[in-house]
Amino acid sequence: IRRFIMLSSVFALQPERWGESFLQNITDYNIAKFFADHWLVHQSNLDFTILQPGALQEKLGSGRIKINVSEPLSNSIDNVVETLAGILSAPNTIGQVITMADGDIPIIDALNQVSS
Repeated sequence: IRRFIMLSSVFALQPERWGESFLQNITDYNIAKFFADHWLVHQSNLDFTILQPGALQEKLGSGRIKINVSEPLSNSIDNVVETLAGILSAPNTIGQVITMADGDIPIIDALNQVSS
């Protein structure tokens, strides 16, 4: 395969942030995600995109997100799934680590804002 999309955890590559909010309760998970993300970025030759959402919630998705978030926020599972699917058609996301949360921008528009 050439294309690889990884579902990760918000700020998984930033251990200094793991004490914030709900992240302090998932340190073991973030350790695993750190090594998986780090390997993908630095050791693979794949056309990767890493999506790092915050806390997943079982609520109806809005189809709207924000990217490059600066704090750990929540995401509907629906929005995360739709974003993962949208990444497949967004070549500008290759080689990118994208943090996300539920927001106000339609998913496809948010993905179009990712700088390649």
